[in-house]
Amino acid sequence: MSKNNTQRALVFQGGGALGAYEAGVFLALYEVLPKKDERNGKKERELFDIIAGTSSGAMNGAILVSHVKQKGTWNGAADTLNNFWNYVSRDQFGGKIGIITEGEQFLPSFDYWWEKWHSINPRIASEEAARRYYSTKQFLFTGVPHVFSPLIPRQDERFLDNFGMPNNMWYIYNNRPLKQSVEGFVQFPIKTEEHYDKNHKPRLLLVSVDVQEGSAVTFDSYPKHDGKWKSEYGNYFKKDKDDNKGWYEYTITYDGGITANHVMASCSVPINYDYANINVDKLKAIDNQGNPTFERLNHYFWDGGLASNTPLRELIQSHKDYWINVKGEGKEDAEVPDLDVFIVDMWPSKEENIAMDHDSAIDRKIDLLLNDKTDYDEKVANIVSDYIQLFKKTREVALNYIRGQNEKKAFQTDLDKFLTNENTKSVHRTGQVRQYKDLINGRFDINVMRIERSNDTDDISNKLFDYSTDTIDQLIGHGYDDALRRLSTLYPSYLVVTTP
Repeated sequence: MSKNNTQRALVFQGGGALGAYEAGVFLALYEVLPKKDERNGKKERELFDIIAGTSSGAMNGAILVSHVKQKGTWNGAADTLNNFWNYVSRDQFGGKIGIITEGEQFLPSFDYWWEKWHSINPRIASEEAARRYYSTKQFLFTGVPHVFSPLIPRQDERFLDNFGMPNNMWYIYNNRPLKQSVEGFVQFPIKTEEHYDKNHKPRLLLVSVDVQEGSAVTFDSYPKHDGKWKSEYGNYFKKDKDDNKGWYEYTITYDGGITANHVMASCSVPINYDYANINVDKLKAIDNQGNPTFERLNHYFWDGGLASNTPLRELIQSHKDYWINVKGEGKEDAEVPDLDVFIVDMWPSKEENIAMDHDSAIDRKIDLLLNDKTDYDEKVANIVSDYIQLFKKTREVALNYIRGQNEKKAFQTDLDKFLTNENTKSVHRTGQVRQYKDLINGRFDINVMRIERSNDTDDISNKLFDYSTDTIDQLIGHGYDDALRRLSTLYPSYLVVTTP
């Protein structure tokens, strides 16, 4: 692939029901980006080459990649994603419409009465905020048919604290209905590869957390350098002191492709849902001939948002590894396509007016914990690219100043020996030993565009669980509007959006 063929990536955050907002953002991108490509003479360009997601973003990514893989086109992908969110939503009790009794008497709705109370006492929440608050309380009590169902609370067997408030009783939910819903919209397993023809399939990256190891784990629909589909993490052990090849401490193999279990591992919200179980191969020993032995273990996994709710780091590392080690076969001159990245941030970074009630304080805390914090990752990626370019330009200048061919060859030989025989103080993110040559491989530029959810004064702390039809529809609409406003600043020459 030529360096001129910049790839486009989409990063979906996790956020429970807020994932519907990403559906609205995707609809805007789905409508706008092809128009931009056509104007730039790239009518056949892929809408997205990579989708990286965490939690509900993992579900959205799986739905979109599965759609493209089945249909061979992005056409209709936005409708498929919207249909999923409409499917998992449900009407809350009462709602905005009143109830007619058997005696044909009309009983005003909850919203009607709350609006009356709010007009008397403006300090209480708006009727919309109250609708969301009590809808969520209803869902946490009754469940949401296509998302989760309440289980019998687990008694505290450690401290025997099952009485009084607060207590140590564990209120937990069954997320099997969500898995079944995802399976209804996704054809598993998902296995894709990079191609240069019209049969190109987008790459899917999902992030979860190994609870026992405390490690972020990336599930990848693209193969590794050995042609296998797997996730490797933990410490790295060399085959022997003279060979840089070796094995990672933990390996999860899925040669069939990404499964529904991997998606659920990415969106098993801590405490609310139980752990997800996945088989892991642990490196047990390496014999004198350098042959490894493994043992199969069952590990527990939780929501990827614990480690990386905005998986930009995982996207950058996976992108570079694939193009250097798989496509480039580890060669120094391996070319890595530049990246245009769209990040959907569902958790507002700024809040103009801080409310002083308990629920608003909790809501703001969650926003700050889960919002996009990848500015530094973006800066580091670009600084590394600059340093690689600096080294290569400096080497080029030095060679130009050496006149004799023999001296040039000697200089290049000495430089190559240094680059390949010396280890750096730093190591790869995985723990693998890094040589200096690794620092100068795979330069590429990254351009990040962020679409952030606008402030909503009616937000509540449990918004992750508000699957009410009204809220899901609002989120899709807000995502669409926010994305159009952002895109109008990115591409003002042909996209003008009037802000209401």
